[in-house]
Amino acid sequence: MHAQQIIADDEPANEPIKGSILCVDDESQILTALKRVFRRAGHTVTIMTSGAEALEFLENNTVDLVISDMRMPEMDGNAFLTQVAQRWPATVRMLLTGYSDMESTVGAINNGSIYRYIAKPWDDTDIILSVQGALETKYLRDERHRLIEVTQQQNSELQQLNSSLEEKVEERTRELKETAESLANSNEQITQAYADSIAVFSRLISMREGESSAHGERIADLADRVASAMNQDEDFRQNLKYAALLHDIGKMGLPDEVLRTPYASLTDEQRTLHQQHAENGQAILMSLGPLSEASDMIRSHHEHFGGNGFPDKLKGDEIPLGARILCVVNEFDDLCSGALLGKAMDKSSAISYMTKNTGSRYDERVVTPFLAILENFEQTQEINKELILSVEDVKPGMTLAEDVYLRDSVLMLRAGQVLTESFISKFKAMKEDANESKLLTIRI
Repeated sequence: MHAQQIIADDEPANEPIKGSILCVDDESQILTALKRVFRRAGHTVTIMTSGAEALEFLENNTVDLVISDMRMPEMDGNAFLTQVAQRWPATVRMLLTGYSDMESTVGAINNGSIYRYIAKPWDDTDIILSVQGALETKYLRDERHRLIEVTQQQNSELQQLNSSLEEKVEERTRELKETAESLANSNEQITQAYADSIAVFSRLISMREGESSAHGERIADLADRVASAMNQDEDFRQNLKYAALLHDIGKMGLPDEVLRTPYASLTDEQRTLHQQHAENGQAILMSLGPLSEASDMIRSHHEHFGGNGFPDKLKGDEIPLGARILCVVNEFDDLCSGALLGKAMDKSSAISYMTKNTGSRYDERVVTPFLAILENFEQTQEINKELILSVEDVKPGMTLAEDVYLRDSVLMLRAGQVLTESFISKFKAMKEDANESKLLTIRI
């Protein structure tokens, strides 16, 4: 039995420690006396008459403390305690000796690492206190070893936990990064598909209006340039481009006669019907979350700065900025094509008309950067030449100057994209099957 401190909840903390004691002596009366003393103190006592017998006992049993006589036949206390120290170092060792055995006692102290030696004859109180001190020392030593082992085990578990946590954090971080990259790629693909779909709808609107060129794409480009010159952020510019591309979507249901007639030549009844297209355009698009702001711009793009536009008679800053920009670029394009007044104007005449109506029809804060852009845009066009080439003559690496459509409605590739060998091969095959023109406009 190991030394243990038996302390009840209502007992003092200094209750004596009880332990298991092995007494070794070749004199039976001494063993009897020791057994009586220690049992009275509450200890468990085992007695042996020789060192060899005691060693055999220790092979199969654990004790807290060994008390051995020095003078014993065959194996004296020095030899016995030396073996105990070597084989069971955790067992406390004490020597029982007479004064005449001092030389052997020193050997036992050196070789057996005894805790204390007790002279014969002993005093019962003294020997009880000595044993108590030895057991307390053993208890503290054992407790210290136990706490060290617990601490080492906890440290080891903590290191393993930290290592595991680091691996889990790294793995989770890697998973999150991969997920974020996947979502970013998916979002980019969705955004591109969304933009391409809007471009196709813009082309369909132009076809419904009977235009030979893409009216929506022209004003989208100019509107974006104006917004950039006015230092508008990316979200605003994107919503404005969507609004420009789809601003006439409400005209899809108008009769051909109304669509083909310049606005200035419409009858009152036709004009009322025509004016509904701004509200209809908003109604068509407002349920689509990403187009909510664009739909508001579409509703108001025919409002005039002085308040005599439609459909809500808004004026000044009551009109959304995006709608004011759309009004300027849209009507400039309509002036040049004749869709507004029934007679196509040259650039100079259109600019003169817009300048004359600035303040009443157009916002000066929009017209000023717009006119500056027109001048710079013309200079840029002179520098950025374009060539119309057969698909047989284009090479990978060339840049498209205009969108490429299949059967005039299906967008194949957007302007500004670089041609690849793969696209050129597909374009040849698709145009051959459709029996369509195989000409491309290339920017040089």
